[in-house]
Amino acid sequence: MGNPFKNRSEILFIYDVKWANPNGDPLDENKPRIDEETEKCIVTDVRFKRTIRDEWQEWGETLWVSGESVNPEQRTKDLGIEKKEDALKLLDVRLFGAVIPMKKQADTSYTGPVQFRFGTSMHAVKVVFQQGTAAFTTESAQQRSFREEYLIPYALICFYGVANENAAKITGASEEDMQKLLKAIWNGTKNLITRSKMEHNPRLLLRIIYKEGLHWHIGELDSYLKLVSEVEEKSIRDVSQVCIDITDLLNKLSQYRDKIEKIEHKEDGRLKLTANGAQVDLSNSLKDIGLEVVNLP
Repeated sequence: MGNPFKNRSEILFIYDVKWANPNGDPLDENKPRIDEETEKCIVTDVRFKRTIRDEWQEWGETLWVSGESVNPEQRTKDLGIEKKEDALKLLDVRLFGAVIPMKKQADTSYTGPVQFRFGTSMHAVKVVFQQGTAAFTTESAQQRSFREEYLIPYALICFYGVANENAAKITGASEEDMQKLLKAIWNGTKNLITRSKMEHNPRLLLRIIYKEGLHWHIGELDSYLKLVSEVEEKSIRDVSQVCIDITDLLNKLSQYRDKIEKIEHKEDGRLKLTANGAQVDLSNSLKDIGLEVVNLP
């Protein structure tokens, strides 16, 4: 664990899914979560953090939330946590916070410095019901069962988050931790290779880092993005059929460029971006308004 990071930052992450269930609701037949008013799909921050944690575990990181059903008291014993502060050796606690059950401490929780709002698709989506069969063999006969599932043919999903330097002072979340977070967001999404999560593709990752000591951020950066497509929203099936208008985002970043230290970013190259009616290169557009840009590995 290094020194706590001192700069507030905002995170924008865009990815898409094809013929998958981005986040099933176990209380509703595991159907994809849908906003009934807008018909946009929803992905909870818990699901997003699961993706990140799964990637960290692949690296060998020991985490408080392992993805398995465990008794919290037993978990503290297994990890050698004798007092609440001991949990700060764990990467997910430093970044996301946790409730650590300790019998002799009244305050057993940490508020994580990194918080994400629910992700939502940038357009209305279609939900498709599919049936299939699964065969299995016993000693006496071969039997078949029916599999039912709900899938979304296509969705371009955006997550927005804030990394709060004040909470980092308490948990000790460092800049090294933040870099591990960004790497896991991108690679973890790419590595979602399960039957229900196949074809999750990261498209764009932005981190806007503000100058030290400001204790301020623009806020709701996702509201400055606009999806443009000549295809009816529910008929979109590929990232090539859309582009993201970032005119408002560039204007907002330009307005507050004196408060911004730098911007970290990564793109996969397939998501088209436009500004003022023309296709643009994001890195060059940010540099044109006087911002330092760092490409993430």
